[in-house]
Amino acid sequence: MFPILADWLRRPWIPRVLLAMCIVALLFGVAVAAYAAHLRRSARALIASAKQIHSTADAEHEIAMWRERSGRGYSESRSPDGTGHAYQFQMGNGLLSRFHLTPSTGALLQVTTFSGQLSQVLLGVYTEKSSVWVQEDFSGNGPEYFYVNSQGDGSGKHLKTILMFRSNLAAAQRENAFALDASCLVKPGGCHSAEEILPTLPQLQKAAQAPATTTPAHLLSLMTSPLASNLPPLPFT
Repeated sequence: MFPILADWLRRPWIPRVLLAMCIVALLFGVAVAAYAAHLRRSARALIASAKQIHSTADAEHEIAMWRERSGRGYSESRSPDGTGHAYQFQMGNGLLSRFHLTPSTGALLQVTTFSGQLSQVLLGVYTEKSSVWVQEDFSGNGPEYFYVNSQGDGSGKHLKTILMFRSNLAAAQRENAFALDASCLVKPGGCHSAEEILPTLPQLQKAAQAPATTTPAHLLSLMTSPLASNLPPLPFT
């Protein structure tokens, strides 16, 4: 067998073919690594944008920036009377999941305004099995609240989690609430639980109030849908 293999390798065209295959594999690896790095940076920037929104002016700045960067990932809608406006920016790891390097995973930022004033910011990272959604409420000047609603798999692991809080939440808790892990979009094997998507979840659960008795419909659908990848419906559509 080995003499036959040695004779086969001595053929003049074989080394060139093997070299070409090695070069193609190397270039593919470099391209995948570059794409993954770009995707992780973009996801981190999207998460950072949610944290940087504290006012209507902040929202307008982030909306303008992501409207230019998002391309097909951008959509918006208006309420029938024109007072409400929703802006949605999303990204996914399409190429990585298409080559089965990582599970399908995405990130989404949604900003809602009413009468030109910032109303809500919604941020999420989601897979086909797990998700974390963070909603910050800027409407009115009511008392501070902080709710964490989670859905588990029976083993103690949380698969779907929703965090809801008013914009006057303590700065440290707000920082932890937006600490979603952008590497879930590029991580081999993906993120399989809410705790992997949001590593600060255990301490947030300890600090949160009792779960809200009523959850907004657009967030409730994320908890009750068969797949957490079902995205929140764009308001006013």
